[in-house]
Amino acid sequence: MYSYEGSFVGSAGGNIKAAKMSRMELADASSSMAPAPRQERMVNYTGNINMQSAEPEAIIDTVVERAKAKGGSVTNRRNGYVSLQIPVAEFKNFFNQILTLGRVTSKNISASDITEAYADNAARLRIAESTLARLQQLLAAARTEQEKIALLKEIQRVNEQIEQRKLEEKELLRLAAFSTINLWVGNIPIAIPYRANIRAFEWFSNLPNMNIISNKEKTLKLSIPKDFIETADTRREWSAASALNAKFRAFERENEPQGSILFWAEAMLESFKLQYSAELKTEENFALIRLQSFSTVPEVHYIALLRKSNRKTLKIAVAYFPDIEVEKKNSEAVLEVLRGAK
Repeated sequence: MYSYEGSFVGSAGGNIKAAKMSRMELADASSSMAPAPRQERMVNYTGNINMQSAEPEAIIDTVVERAKAKGGSVTNRRNGYVSLQIPVAEFKNFFNQILTLGRVTSKNISASDITEAYADNAARLRIAESTLARLQQLLAAARTEQEKIALLKEIQRVNEQIEQRKLEEKELLRLAAFSTINLWVGNIPIAIPYRANIRAFEWFSNLPNMNIISNKEKTLKLSIPKDFIETADTRREWSAASALNAKFRAFERENEPQGSILFWAEAMLESFKLQYSAELKTEENFALIRLQSFSTVPEVHYIALLRKSNRKTLKIAVAYFPDIEVEKKNSEAVLEVLRGAK
């Protein structure tokens, strides 16, 4: 592609005298423009906080509400995590306020100076706009179709550069106006009163594996979830499965060491949280731990402790979903069975 400069001299034959200029020469010519005025430093902050609380989601709800009240917004939220955009002027005070809401396990703040990036982009934008103006002048003076086509192609290329520079400018201004706070809130680890009791939790590791049946388990028969069929009904096992390969089974085992279903649920949550993304939910008839693997295609497991458990016996139901899509399609049927387990 070529750019053109110089005067166009029309002769009787309509000839045009044009000098070709490379893109580099255009840029060099534009670089003589006066520099942009000196500006204040533009700094983007990122704050990270890890904390623990008895009510992680309640903490996150509070933080989100306060962030919105200060002109901030939520860019991402999932179990136990939220990412916020906060006006720079509010960042430090808001960061310190969050620290008072729970037991802080780690925190850090990083700063990124984007002043030079903004100035460089602004200079390149001015050059591109100057170049576009010059090309448009040359196009108005062009006489032949070949010259016009070449100039139009170059104008299109420079227009695309200008649009890209304007998008970059918009993003840099956003970064200068808003900073990021990432907050992770986990459950407070439960206290294990006697070290010997750790052995009593070893059976947890078998729960996600639907094929392992302990000789300490007794069959517990529940209703068959919708779109599932019964796959086993023996003295050792009761189970069901769906056409999408979701699996569901239930069993009883001794409540030893004796504890409430919430005690056992919190112990399981603590046990699994290093291996899975784990969360605890409670409803009227059960406490449920949802486990999601960290694999590329995440598997999902439900472990439900039924409230019809008693001081002697734990009544447990487990479900397996090969991926999140299957969970979306089959989980409600499983939950309905759990809600109906009296």
